[in-house]
Amino acid sequence: MTSTILTIILWTVAILVVCFVLVEVVVRIIRRFVHFPIPASIVRFIDNPFRRRIQSPAKVVDWIGVKEGMCILEVGPGPGTFTFEASKRVGENGKVFAIDIQPSVISKLNSRIQRAGIANVMTEVASVYELPFSNRTFDRVFMIAVLAEMPDRKKALLEIKRVLKDGGLLAIGEILLDPDYPRRRTVTCWCKDAGFKIVDGYGGLLHYLLTFEKSTVMPSKTEAVNRED
Repeated sequence: MTSTILTIILWTVAILVVCFVLVEVVVRIIRRFVHFPIPASIVRFIDNPFRRRIQSPAKVVDWIGVKEGMCILEVGPGPGTFTFEASKRVGENGKVFAIDIQPSVISKLNSRIQRAGIANVMTEVASVYELPFSNRTFDRVFMIAVLAEMPDRKKALLEIKRVLKDGGLLAIGEILLDPDYPRRRTVTCWCKDAGFKIVDGYGGLLHYLLTFEKSTVMPSKTEAVNRED
């Protein structure tokens, strides 16, 4: 009896894994041709114990280099997985701004912020193509599993470059479970094309985070690369 139950469990797990892989492959193929933000209806499922175990918010925010008193911008905060960790690090003298193009995402995030009684996180419905902030406002700008969803990545990165302080860092994180997952060199090419140079890299294949700073030299047309691997 025990052997039969074990066999059933193993077959069930195998079928679930195969189904997951097939769905992942189909979604990845679709997403290579059609870019759109993650629907707000599934945002709440993103922040789960399994993802937190793989992509620890504390470790990711460590990599970003968030410190006391900083002014931070997060693009595409989702349910606030990294927003809340960043808010702890900047403290009372710092601020975290979170923007998303979907009003429902910001509405849900606002509810969580209010329930937690957090005062140093500001949210706004806004497009990354037209950020409602002055030049050189932020010490850090970060986005986790967001950049590849954008139809015009270069336009977004140039706007981020505008609001990033001289000496500030842009941090881009990706996780393999995301259907839009791009390789490190692809992200590096996107950022180089927008006038950023890589500073550091963390993590491995399953998830990684790259940090960039403004480059003093823009790439030439022959060097510019804006493609997906």
